[in-house]
Amino acid sequence: VLPDALLSVLSVFFRKIFVLQLVGLVLTYNFIDCDFEKIRRKYQEVIYQALEKYMDGTRSTEFSHPVYCADPPDCLARIERLTLHRIRGCASGAREAFAEGTVAALAAECPGYAAAPINNTQAKKKRKKRGVTTNKCREQVAHLIGLWRRFSLPLLKLKYIYF
Repeated sequence: VLPDALLSVLSVFFRKIFVLQLVGLVLTYNFIDCDFEKIRRKYQEVIYQALEKYMDGTRSTEFSHPVYCADPPDCLARIERLTLHRIRGCASGAREAFAEGTVAALAAECPGYAAAPINNTQAKKKRKKRGVTTNKCREQVAHLIGLWRRFSLPLLKLKYIYF
């Protein structure tokens, strides 16, 4: 049996977590009104080359794993999240050429889309410290390539594709 003070603290804590989750859902762009064909063309013309350049020297089988997204809006949401948000062990790729191309494509072809602003001084400091691309970063980009390939399929019939 828990004391009343602890129950009160836990209640407030879980309420705050719930509100933060709701805010996250509200602030997430849904990508439903995007021009998917134009985004696919921009991927083929610009983003693909930038991703391949980033992965230069990496064997294609090194990071093989299933890639899933339900439909084009879901693929774009996953692509955006993986492109712009930092994961443990890898600095944000938001200033890489592929990320800038992704943001430009989404901003041009998705009405009302605006990527989260990035602090330029922090990005420059991270870039200087980062030096060599880690395997964790390459794994993240390999997953991103799989999502882009999945998005680029004319009809999304298959749920899982291995790349």
